[in-house]
Amino acid sequence: MSNTVEIFLSMIHLEYMKMRRRFGKSLEDRANELAAESSVYRWDTSIPSMIRREIALTAEQLEQIKFLTKDQMRRLLRQECDVNTAIKSYQQGIPWYTSSHFPEEQELRQRLFDIEKERRKLSAQYQDKRRTLEDRLLSLINKHEQLDI
Repeated sequence: MSNTVEIFLSMIHLEYMKMRRRFGKSLEDRANELAAESSVYRWDTSIPSMIRREIALTAEQLEQIKFLTKDQMRRLLRQECDVNTAIKSYQQGIPWYTSSHFPEEQELRQRLFDIEKERRKLSAQYQDKRRTLEDRLLSLINKHEQLDI
């Protein structure tokens, strides 16, 4: 593929991702508005009030997922930095005239590969959970809008 085609395809993908983020953001904003309307102190038994509480719970779960994933990604980054530092210090201790392929270095490089694999797995899980919670939020908001005419 030519560079022009690759750039064009990446721009389309980025534009799609921006649209997706904007919709997800507006969905979360609307959910937070509705959640703020629900009275925490008085548990109304009306159907719109129950749906607003479900919306509040789902929005809170979405925020928890974001926080936990960000924290796990930060830990993986810290581990990756530690392994990279160990590789660099290991390489500095090796004389220039010896072979650069030692088992210890290969183990460290394998650890980097495992960290990257864990990062991809975590990212995929996050996207799946986020998509599920956003679908639930959309469904609840639509139900609330239909009832709260």
